[in-house]
Amino acid sequence: MSRSLMLAACLATAIAAPSAHATAFTLDLNLASVHTERWARDSLNQRNEGLGVTARLSSSWSLSTGWYRNSYRRTSAYALAAWTPLHTPLGAWHLDAGGEAGLVTGYRRSEVTSRPLMGAGLVRVVAPRGWSLDLSVVPNAPGRRSGFVAAQLSLPL
Repeated sequence: MSRSLMLAACLATAIAAPSAHATAFTLDLNLASVHTERWARDSLNQRNEGLGVTARLSSSWSLSTGWYRNSYRRTSAYALAAWTPLHTPLGAWHLDAGGEAGLVTGYRRSEVTSRPLMGAGLVRVVAPRGWSLDLSVVPNAPGRRSGFVAAQLSLPL
């Protein structure tokens, strides 16, 4: 199945998924990334400020859109679907894990071979009041493409 078809199937499932609660929205503050390769930490931008919004459709599905300053110091816009089927309670907090996929702009083919498609692992630490720290994890790729861990703070609206 092509990546485009997989993304379309994920989005359709997310939109059609029944929700036990009303859709919750968050304001997302894109903060920073830490690249896994030394050359990337030395030469790429590690501060990736930006703003977005997420619609949490259920405890496992969400849709996000926004923009940020990417590691190549260009503006990137994104639209993502996230699926976090793993939920671990941590007292009043909880940890959600899964993945996210979608579309992103602002990269050249030599920087991200899959552009405009993107995918990442997602770990979300959620506080009792609904704010969260979201960590997107992208592994290294062949051809001097450094992986990274990106941090985002999400605040309930």
